[in-house]
Amino acid sequence: MNAFFRIFGAGPLGVLLTLALIGLALWCQNRFPAGTLGLSPQVRYGVLIVAGLGNLAGVVWSFRSLPVAQRGHGLCTGGAYRWVRHPLYASFISLGAPGVAVFLDHWIWLLWIVALHVLWHLVIAVEEKGMVAQFGDEYVAYAKRTGRFIPRLW
Repeated sequence: MNAFFRIFGAGPLGVLLTLALIGLALWCQNRFPAGTLGLSPQVRYGVLIVAGLGNLAGVVWSFRSLPVAQRGHGLCTGGAYRWVRHPLYASFISLGAPGVAVFLDHWIWLLWIVALHVLWHLVIAVEEKGMVAQFGDEYVAYAKRTGRFIPRLW
């Protein structure tokens, strides 16, 4: 596994595809201007702030659990990684993106969240193949007991 992939994983590809998906959502929003959800500014800002703080907490916890210098040198299964295999990505797509979607107040952004999750599941599949290649059965067992983006509580 090369150093770039070890440090960044599938992140750069996912970000590029996410930007393309944002462009598509913006295009759709302009084509269907009457699709607002009708949420009050207080609700929109409140959800954005709560989601943003949750996203920030998830990002900080992710980096504290697995500092960049340690990536690829061993399988991390503690801290945020005890609950999900990809806490950094999970923070953005499961907390940050819904907050942004509600703030933007248009139904197309709700569809964007669904498409974003599907997109990231496909992108992460590539990263996880590399993890299996590097860590073998240890990663397979870890994957069985933890969720990809959402914790397995049962």
